[in-house]
Parts: sequence; structure tokens; C-alpha cells
Amino acid sequence: MAYYEDIVYDVNGKVKCGLCNAGIINSSHSIEIHLNEKTHKHLYIKRLMVQNSIWLNGSQKHCVLCNINFETNLQSHIDSFSHQNVTKKVKSLVEKDGSWLELPHFISDKGAIHCLICNKFIEYSSQSVEDHLKTTHHRRARAIVLQHYNGIFSIEGSNEDLWCKICRVCLDNYIEVIFEHVEKKEHSRNLQKIKRLIEGQSIDIETFLTDPIEDKAYCNKCDTKVSCNVDNLERHIKGKMHNKEEKSNSN
Repeated sequence: MAYYEDIVYDVNGKVKCGLCNAGIINSSHSIEIHLNEKTHKHLYIKRLMVQNSIWLNGSQKHCVLCNINFETNLQSHIDSFSHQNVTKKVKSLVEKDGSWLELPHFISDKGAIHCLICNKFIEYSSQSVEDHLKTTHHRRARAIVLQHYNGIFSIEGSNEDLWCKICRVCLDNYIEVIFEHVEKKEHSRNLQKIKRLIEGQSIDIETFLTDPIEDKAYCNKCDTKVSCNVDNLERHIKGKMHNKEEKSNSN
């Protein structure tokens, strides 16, 4: 078992076991002794079970992900094709959703998945993840997050319309419409044009994307704001002020 992943060396050369939160004498022999202690092995196995949604069910082990009881070796079950396949499915669902679901990693996580945008804990199983991702609450929370990171905001005085700063179009204020627009090639292409243009230019667009009233990017090199569209950004990047600042920084 990969016990060594928990051995941490600090800047002073002191050794600590991150899993047991215990100091160890800095020698290979002392580390080996600690890794083979019952306490460390017990905690390692306990964490492994939490990370793989496996619980003790009497004399048997129960895998929530695979929905089966088993008596085989813990590591053998975790390495099995069926368990790995379900684990990959869950991770794929999480990644596709935008990685807002935090899989259990520490013993204190108690085997539950934490949805960061709903602030809710759900069972670590593929069915529970699928069910949660389909709920109106999660879809609405995800839509709000997507809005803020894609330059989409409510129009003042209207509960029905949204405005996309990137594409400069109005949208109906429905979850499905937001998802459809953000996933469109045109929106993605427009946003990527700006991101590629400012790459390495010390120009920040975070406030533009997250603040409904901000219509400018901020150039850190020139300490000035620039209208956040391809034409204006391109002119600024090619302009004397920006390039003069760049030359002076290189001298």
C-alpha cells in the first residue's frame, strides 16, 4: 500500500505523518516503523474506504458505488474492473458538471460528496450524483455560477431578460437558455478570442466577467482600463503606451 504519500518534510527537515498528525524521527528506519504501526494502517484503510464509498456491514464490507457486499481483499475490490468503471463514471459526471461536486478524500468527510454551489452533502454513488445534478436547485445554482463566469447578468428593471456581455445579446431568463447559450460554439469562441488575446499581456478581465456594471478590462502594465472587446483590446496591446511599458519592464 502507498503509505508513503502521507510522509511530509517541512522546510526545517522535520518529518511528519499527515494522516496520523504525528512527528517522526527523520530516518528511513523510523519512517518504516511508523508506516507499519497498527494505528497508521488502520487510518490508511479507513480513509481508503471513505474515498471509495465502502462501509462495514457486519462481517462483510459493503461498496455503495457497486451496490454489493463483498468479503474479498479491500484493495482487490477497489482495483476490480467493475469498481473502477463506476468510479470513472462518477468522476466523469462531476467533471462534465463543472467540478462543483467535491468527492470525499479525508476520513472526516464521512464518505459524502459535497456540492459546493448547493452547500449540500449527498451519498457517494453514481445514482445519487445523477439525481442531484438533475434537481432544479442544483441546475439553478449552476446557472447562476455560469452566468457570473461567462459575463451574463440580469437586466436592471427586468426579471425576464439577461444580457451576455461577451456576445452582446439578450437572453430569456431560463436555466435551459443559459446552459444552451454558454455551451454554444459562438459564445465559447467569443470568450476564447478575448482570453487568447490578453494571454501574457497582464490584462485582467475577471471583474468584467463578474461585475454587472463593469464594461472594461484592467491592464496592470499600464494601470488603465480598456473597453473589453476584441477591437479595443487589440488596439491597446499594439499601442505605444502598452509596448513602451513592456520595453521598460524588460530593461
